[in-house]
Amino acid sequence: MATKNAPTLLQIKMTCRHVIELRKTGMTENIAIRLLEQLTNMYGKFRVLGHVSPDHADQFDHWSKAARKAKAANLKGKYGLYLRVEHGTPRRDFAREVLATYKKGKLTKGWMDRHCKRKWKIAVITHDEDLRLNKLKRETYSSPDKRWAAAKIEF
Repeated sequence: MATKNAPTLLQIKMTCRHVIELRKTGMTENIAIRLLEQLTNMYGKFRVLGHVSPDHADQFDHWSKAARKAKAANLKGKYGLYLRVEHGTPRRDFAREVLATYKKGKLTKGWMDRHCKRKWKIAVITHDEDLRLNKLKRETYSSPDKRWAAAKIEF
């Protein structure tokens, strides 16, 4: 079922052009790519979960063992105090890959859907696990599962 909030491939391509134009004017990548990050993340979420509502830990099934244990120990605690919704492929990296494919003229619905299947993966992890992830070089891992394994996160 379609929703007005789920970005289309046409909208993502328009945003890729927008990023390129902004960069040509001298805008930093940090600012220029933010909308593309949001739209590609929303596209992935709709493709995988069927909705684009704001992230909440309970929406996701992929919880680390440590996150499950922390939840059991903090039944009334707010998740944000000890848990984090983690994008296996960081949103910036995911958007950069989409932009690079657009620049090559190969951004199609088929490519985008395969990209989401391979790279748009979400896990609920603890803050300690997040700290271990932050110490890794992101670009060296070909999949979210390999990145999580490198940080010794068990599921």
